[in-house]
Amino acid sequence: MNRLAGCTLDEAARSVVDGGGDGGIDAVWHSPTSHKLWLAQSKFIRDGRGEPALGDVAKFKTGLENLLQGNFAAFETNAAWKALIPKLQATFSDGALEVRAVLVYSGTATVSEDRRRMFEDLRVRFAPDGDYLQIQTCNLTTIHDWITGADQGPGIPEVDLKLLKPGWLKGPYETLYGLIPLADIAELYRRCGTQLVAANIRAYKGRTEVNEHIALAVKEEPQHFLYLNNGLTAYCHRLEVNNLDRANAEEKRVRAFGFSIVNGAQTLGSIASAVPNPPATPPDGMVFVKLISLERCEDDLGFAERITRSTNFQNQIGERDFVALDEQQERIANQLVLSGIAYHYKEGEDTPAPDATNFTLDEATTACALMASGPDCDFCARVLANRRSFWSFDEVFPVTDLYRSRYAKIFRPDLSARTIWRAVQVQRAVKAAMRTGETGIRKEFFENSRWLILSAIYVRLRPQLGDALTLTAAETAEQTTAAQDYAERLWTVCQTKGFVSARAGGGWEAPRHFRSVFSAAGDCQQLRGGLLASLDAQAAPATAGAQSNSGTPQT
Repeated sequence: MNRLAGCTLDEAARSVVDGGGDGGIDAVWHSPTSHKLWLAQSKFIRDGRGEPALGDVAKFKTGLENLLQGNFAAFETNAAWKALIPKLQATFSDGALEVRAVLVYSGTATVSEDRRRMFEDLRVRFAPDGDYLQIQTCNLTTIHDWITGADQGPGIPEVDLKLLKPGWLKGPYETLYGLIPLADIAELYRRCGTQLVAANIRAYKGRTEVNEHIALAVKEEPQHFLYLNNGLTAYCHRLEVNNLDRANAEEKRVRAFGFSIVNGAQTLGSIASAVPNPPATPPDGMVFVKLISLERCEDDLGFAERITRSTNFQNQIGERDFVALDEQQERIANQLVLSGIAYHYKEGEDTPAPDATNFTLDEATTACALMASGPDCDFCARVLANRRSFWSFDEVFPVTDLYRSRYAKIFRPDLSARTIWRAVQVQRAVKAAMRTGETGIRKEFFENSRWLILSAIYVRLRPQLGDALTLTAAETAEQTTAAQDYAERLWTVCQTKGFVSARAGGGWEAPRHFRSVFSAAGDCQQLRGGLLASLDAQAAPATAGAQSNSGTPQT
């Protein structure tokens, strides 16, 4: 109620009518100012999976029917309900009343078609042509988004700007453009921070060569900055031009709601870094700003993404940067943030080094690629040969495949954030285990074979599927031991298959560098087969021994 109806927490607590005879309606709240009556059923699902039982939903539907038909007697056995009935009778006499019913449950599954049909039948019956009755569902994902703020989307809720020498396009999408003083832009960045560019492909990257040139222009020739820089592109959900400025050709005061800068993060950050706080003498320069309202867009989210992509093609943007726009990346980050784990899928100057509570897109990409690596070992080889290809959205797989791009195949929507974070921790343990004191060809082998070994560990031991979010010390030790064992087995396979041999005078020799070997899918496939066969051979005697020991003892 607090979230949806806008009442206070105390009012939300007082809205609870849960108990015997409640007709499946657990909370009731009426807002006289908005003329809305909110009715909620809540269901706790202990394991966080599934959806409410069909019988519970049917009970909720029946309770709504009784209430909408004025059958208040159906609720009189419930004391809390009985006290509400006189007020509700008056509420239903309001000609502007709208009823909002909500099913809230702590499961991740969406509501099945049979439940949806119940609600749709009810809506058609009582409000076939209007908004009198609306019914919505909120599951555990919805609640998680409320807590993390993911439902609000990126950007700033409300921003006031003053555009000088403005232009104003009324359609098809309302757009304002003009100049803003450099000092005003720097102050906006200091006040709102990185949330200003949260919708951008990447955050401010700090002191790069390009950014140093931008900052230098601000410091040394601010009067020319307008001519030396492309400026900023932003969108908002809605904008309002101050009525007193509608006919003012020199300046317009604008209020933008849901404001995001989607091109120009480096410009914005560089201006802020070059303008002192507070500036002794504000720089006498301007930056060009284009602001697009999405209010009239039928597909505002889709068009916003097109704006972001298109305006960034002019810069040195790689496929990795476009990955940051994908909703799967945001989903992973949001699922982990409440557990204190930060997933950094955008490049930025404030990205911390990977540690026990932080990991990056690069780490997640290799882990997910190796978990998705098939028998052909193409993904395993690409980790060394062409890692950036995992960020490609090009459809390279047959139309019969559910996921047709490499990116879609490794970052599947059904892959949980917990599995990814555990896989990253296993990856770190394996990489650490492969840092040996070897030299020469053995060193080359350990440096380049770790990805194939990690892939085999994901397949055989499946440590990424554990229940706990963080690997225990025992689990980390187990993966370390496994990595070292697999490495020595793989070394033996390499000898057997002629990838390395002992020199007559001591030491080792190899016809090809091991980076070349482990960058080739065919070679990886051959070596992986030998490694798995070695592991199978080790497991076979243990299995046979267990079976013989399970027989009836002879007397």
